[in-house]
Amino acid sequence: MNAQRMRQTVIGILILVALAMFWRRDETPVGPENTGAAPPNESSSADTKPSLPEADADFSYYVLVLSWSPTHCAGDAGRGRDDDLQCRSGRPFGFVLHGLWPQNQRGYPEHCSTIEPRAVADDVMEQALKLSPSALLIQHEWDRHGTCSGLPQEAYFSAAAAAIRSVNVPRIYQAPQRPLTTTPDAVRQSFIEANPTLSKDNISATCNRNELAEVWVCLDKTLHARACSNEVRKRHCGGRKVRMLAVRGDWPR
Repeated sequence: MNAQRMRQTVIGILILVALAMFWRRDETPVGPENTGAAPPNESSSADTKPSLPEADADFSYYVLVLSWSPTHCAGDAGRGRDDDLQCRSGRPFGFVLHGLWPQNQRGYPEHCSTIEPRAVADDVMEQALKLSPSALLIQHEWDRHGTCSGLPQEAYFSAAAAAIRSVNVPRIYQAPQRPLTTTPDAVRQSFIEANPTLSKDNISATCNRNELAEVWVCLDKTLHARACSNEVRKRHCGGRKVRMLAVRGDWPR
């Protein structure tokens, strides 16, 4: 009798476990790992652009500027309180959005007149901080460059977000744990290989002394790749050796 009751008890427990698993199957958290969504800059298509209003201001094209965060955070420019989110928040940033700059064949417009507010709205700032981790930088970018785009404030930052998300950062530069010695030519070639729509005419890699500073990508007003002007191409540092520091989230002040 005891053996029979034990078997009945075990069977009852197994049934309860099975029922619990059945009822919990619809409670799986929704996230990138469960929806099949790719992490940013890993498998997005550089040729896919969302529908955005086209800038109608008087400029030739955009320069999308991606800053190598370790170079900024390791220098004096990264020691300010406003840099804490980028340099000392615990999150190891690699390439981040510096800005989306209206550009002419010669020179560029800046600090343009606009009917839009000069101060970046709180809700726009909240979204922009996800790509440019500095409130002062975001305000500066709007005041100096965004006002010259001819776009409303929210549309300008949406265009900047669409632009950076359309460019695949090569895996080797997404989160290096050790410093890399490379050349701007090699960095440019890696971006071209990761983005079939880009060519040498569309991209420049800039330097800060012997450190890689930024990657500049030239886009038309619909955010498709186009040739850079000569003065932007001249910013490319060529074949000299440069360092790319490893990412970290605890840079000293």
